[in-house]
Amino acid sequence: MAVETAERPAAQAKQPSVVEDSGRFQRYRIRTGMFAWIMHRLTGVGLVVYLMIHVWGLKSLTDPNAFNALIAKYHAPIYKVGEFGLLIAVVYHAMNGLRIVLIDFLGWSPNQKKLFATLGAVAVVLILVGGYPSIYALLAHYGVV
Repeated sequence: MAVETAERPAAQAKQPSVVEDSGRFQRYRIRTGMFAWIMHRLTGVGLVVYLMIHVWGLKSLTDPNAFNALIAKYHAPIYKVGEFGLLIAVVYHAMNGLRIVLIDFLGWSPNQKKLFATLGAVAVVLILVGGYPSIYALLAHYGVV
């Protein structure tokens, strides 16, 4: 929030810094845009790593026995957790990509926080609906349901 003084009206007031100087070290205040940017980069890197592993796994399509063994591994509980994590990364990356398009091409930059919250709510719904099979399979494996 800008500080208004007699010499400087609110329109010209200096905006608060995103860097806090606490003596020896500087700390960045992570705001909505920076958080979205960091998470977009992390999910992007995670998706690239997943795709490399996925393509490596598909090379076993040449041998039916090896492919069936790989598919059998995918029924382990850790892979269900991985599927759910993949879903979270894909949905977040897609929703944030949509947010970036709306901000860049439609000029919705002043509404960035509202847009982030709205698309975040949509992402949560998509993750819960899409993740239901993985969560159910994981809970069924441990006899919870």
